[in-house]
Amino acid sequence: MLLLLLSHTVVLLTVSAQHNLTPFGTATQSSNHSIGVPQNAIKPPVSNAYSINSCSHTGIVSKTPAWWMFQFSFGIAFITDITIYYRESYSYRMDGFKLYVSNISTIPPDGYLCYEDPDPGLPNITQTIPCNQLGQYVIYYDTKPDISYGPIIELCYVAIYGCRKGFWGSNCEKVCSEYCIERHCYPGNGSCIFGCNTDYCLHDICNKFTGICTDGCKERRTGDFCTKYNLAYDSSVLINPNSSYPGSLANDGSKISCSKTKGPTVTFQVDLKEESIVTGVYILFGEHNTKVGSHTLYASNTSNSWKTGTILFEEQFLPTGINVSAVFRYLTYVPPSQGTSAELEVCEIGILGCPPSNYGTVCNKLCPGNCNGPCDLETGKCIFGCLNGWIGNNCEQACQDGKYGKNCLETCSGNCVNPQCNKMTGECIGGCNDGWLDSNCTQKCPFGKFGKNCSEFCHGCISHMCDHVNGICDNSTACKPGYVYDKYCNTTCRNGLYGSNCLQICSSFCLHAPCDHRTGDCIYGCILGVHGTNCMQVSVKTAERVIDVALRIGLFIGGVLLGILITVAVCFVIRKKRQSKKRQGKDNVSKKTQSQDPQHYDDVRMENVSTYQDLRMETGTNEYDQISQINTAYDNH
Repeated sequence: MLLLLLSHTVVLLTVSAQHNLTPFGTATQSSNHSIGVPQNAIKPPVSNAYSINSCSHTGIVSKTPAWWMFQFSFGIAFITDITIYYRESYSYRMDGFKLYVSNISTIPPDGYLCYEDPDPGLPNITQTIPCNQLGQYVIYYDTKPDISYGPIIELCYVAIYGCRKGFWGSNCEKVCSEYCIERHCYPGNGSCIFGCNTDYCLHDICNKFTGICTDGCKERRTGDFCTKYNLAYDSSVLINPNSSYPGSLANDGSKISCSKTKGPTVTFQVDLKEESIVTGVYILFGEHNTKVGSHTLYASNTSNSWKTGTILFEEQFLPTGINVSAVFRYLTYVPPSQGTSAELEVCEIGILGCPPSNYGTVCNKLCPGNCNGPCDLETGKCIFGCLNGWIGNNCEQACQDGKYGKNCLETCSGNCVNPQCNKMTGECIGGCNDGWLDSNCTQKCPFGKFGKNCSEFCHGCISHMCDHVNGICDNSTACKPGYVYDKYCNTTCRNGLYGSNCLQICSSFCLHAPCDHRTGDCIYGCILGVHGTNCMQVSVKTAERVIDVALRIGLFIGGVLLGILITVAVCFVIRKKRQSKKRQGKDNVSKKTQSQDPQHYDDVRMENVSTYQDLRMETGTNEYDQISQINTAYDNH
């Protein structure tokens, strides 16, 4: 048989007195004697001592029934019992009275007869009569005449105990469970009078006398009457050491299925999955539990640090229902006898509270959307403050323009294009002014950059150092090579020029213009025969070829000149010989020879001249001139 540790109060047919309801209504009676008005019976003193102005008194002549009636001003009440103080020494006038509870004021009374004075004998002038009945009227009724007169009623004080329908408690301050039929319960313990509403009872079964859900609760409900929201229902439950009766059997809503384990180190842990406000814990244990020793409940926000968490409960007996007020994620129960052997059987766990986003009796109301964490379970106020960007009790007011963050204490960056920023994060709306980066525009452009979104570069500035906003070089008296001197150093050399302030001329031996505006290097290479970054060096092979060609031309020219000299010498000798023969007087032969020799000489001369000219044009003009240019370039370099 299960040991149910939730407090169950057995309803008795007679419920102890609760709250005197006579201040909440009016009294009337069948007739008045002098100033013995009906209101006297609901005013102090609480006594049987009689005086005409402290007790009620009906007329003494009439032979008709006498009655005194009280009507509740708030409507129907559940009346537990009624205490009557009748006039002292006049019990015979009280003999045979009846006491009714009714919902109508008709006379004779038509309602529930709480009590009728029996015969024989006289009644006690002070007595408490249990009624346990609903009604709007309490009627004291008497038809038995006095010895000399008709029926007379003399009430010195009347107290009517109970609670207004739908409420219970010593001062009727608690509301009956919504699961009681007609939401009506006993004032003494809140149990249902007409039975229970089974809407949230597991298997739709409840105790008709107490209203308690017998088998357990349906989803997300806990407590005797399943009137409380159960955070444990959607939680993860772990019992250690593991067994064939897992922890999930303790939060399935059923009181019959139980999680069990046994060992030297036993724990039972509930993970709520989120930090939540918890107001109470219900634990329904089974029969197999170690009962003697210290029972401890820990609250923590990590699963493995529960030993250093907050102790919610620590006693030498098994816990029943525990009231707490804490915010946590993990609830860990540690039974006694750790280190030797402990048994644990948990049939149901109930953790009272609400998910962080809800509040209300059954967590059916939503917390304000801008709360920073859970809200007050009763009022819904944001007890842990607001999310960034919001203020107010319910975090309903956004930060003023230009402010953001927690409690709106931060000021938007002055580097935003728009003076407004995101009220939660401070992120600039519309971006940053020139020279600034980051979502909040609080970061300067990185080294070497400037302008809108830091998209421009300080290319020409010495060491890339420039103003992060406008790009003006920190050193405005000079620029890097390749740029025209000015304060921005952002104008590159025009084609054909390079170096500091663009004062140097690119090499004429670059294969294609222009050269690099910073170094003068030929970007596309050099013409044939030269190399180097600026094409000012003659290659070794080209130099050897030039020397070989020059040698060949020199030998050729030398040979030509030698041939000319020989020809001239031969001609000179022949001419001398002819002149000698002429002087010797060989007139005929000389004439003939003279007529022929000049033509032969002229032919030789013309032939030699022609040959010389051809060689010069073919050799000297083309190859020699080209070699001369290369040598000149090499010398200049």
